[in-house]
Amino acid sequence: MAAQLPPDQRDEMAIPSYLHRNPAMRWMAWRRVHAVAERLQHVASSWTRGGDHHVVDFGCGTGVLFEEASRVADRVTGVDIVLRAAEMLVAELGLSKVTLLSPAEATARIEPGTVDVVIAGEVLEHLEEDLGRTLDLFRGWLKPGGRLLVSLPTESRLYRFGRRLAGFHGHYHHHDAAALDGAISGAGFRRVWLDKLPLGGPLTIYWVAEYALQSA
Repeated sequence: MAAQLPPDQRDEMAIPSYLHRNPAMRWMAWRRVHAVAERLQHVASSWTRGGDHHVVDFGCGTGVLFEEASRVADRVTGVDIVLRAAEMLVAELGLSKVTLLSPAEATARIEPGTVDVVIAGEVLEHLEEDLGRTLDLFRGWLKPGGRLLVSLPTESRLYRFGRRLAGFHGHYHHHDAAALDGAISGAGFRRVWLDKLPLGGPLTIYWVAEYALQSA
């Protein structure tokens, strides 16, 4: 996948982090993915059998969460501006439950109140003018009792050092974890769970959080 994608798309999807020669960098890249997957398992453990359970991975990138989502859900929708990497993974693994959509297609085709979980991993920090509209979209998609799962960068000194070590340069994030937490809460969600990775305090690089609808 890394060899077949243009460098800008490869970097945007954090593929170099997943393949980094430094084992600590690889571990950190995958740890946030595993943390989201573990929380998805926890949320799905309360679902009743026989329901039409739908997971949307918004900003799915390479699709690293598709397998886990396919284990627990009846339908999985991957949404991204560039879908080439996700298409490659779906074809390679034969993930028949996964449908891939552009953001415009997702807005038009996903019916309100039909989604059990929206995942937004390493996505919201990139949004500036569209952040509020995107959170409104999530709120509309979710069923009563649905959940929003996110991973968010702290933009701390340790986080920025890790980015440089991983070979990423420049600054293209518009928000940090604390600001995004406030924005999500202000958009009609309440936080019900939070994990700070890899450790709390000054060693926190990422937040992985779960939100419910405030009315739920």
